[in-house]
Amino acid sequence: MAASVDVIDEAGRPSAAGLGSAAGARRGKIVDDIIERMREAILAGRIVPGQRLVANDLTTQLGVSRGSVREAFQHLAADGLVDLIPNRGAMVRRLSRDHVRELFEIRINLEGLGAKLAAEHIDEGDHRARFLAVWEETKPDGSSWSWSNFMRQNRIYHQTIVGIGANKQLSQLIENLHLPIVMFQVGQSMQPDKIVSSHKDHIRIADAILAGDAAAAQNAMEDHLRASASWILQLPDTAFNL
Repeated sequence: MAASVDVIDEAGRPSAAGLGSAAGARRGKIVDDIIERMREAILAGRIVPGQRLVANDLTTQLGVSRGSVREAFQHLAADGLVDLIPNRGAMVRRLSRDHVRELFEIRINLEGLGAKLAAEHIDEGDHRARFLAVWEETKPDGSSWSWSNFMRQNRIYHQTIVGIGANKQLSQLIENLHLPIVMFQVGQSMQPDKIVSSHKDHIRIADAILAGDAAAAQNAMEDHLRASASWILQLPDTAFNL
């Protein structure tokens, strides 16, 4: 049985607000709106890997035609966010162990470069203030974090580091990897000790970036991601798409 699909924004309001009144807008604009709502819901973990997307449900929630929803599914499939399964419809993509391994091989190199650039650019413009504001929000405070809260904060932390590196092409390459799908797929298998270890890594990375030490920031980020890949790839087969 398909899980209920609720495409809502962070404030808990229907994220399709405004779509129902868009009857006079071009079909392409409506499809783009559906794609954006669905993309954000998937990458924020409100729709999880392996969850079936029911076109009829979305048609009702978003106040759009079934044809527009189907077209949006096609675009999301082309982007690698959903799988279109014959006779079953669309499902949020669930990755195989090999796919996750390959993504981490790429991620280690790209985000290592991102941390290096962040350290090099930390004192330009408002970069230091931006990073400190996010670090204040996401740094460990000694309390026990749920995996879902950790995943949200982890995403903000990593995105900010790449952002202050001031390389738009790098940011886009990392965004296109759709890494949050990996983390939400395996997140519920994350034990508290892994969260503690990740927090320690984040401190090491942050210290290097704030010190402007590019080499140390790169090394710390690469070590952090290798450690993440190690425990994820040791999970049982049930954590992956076979």
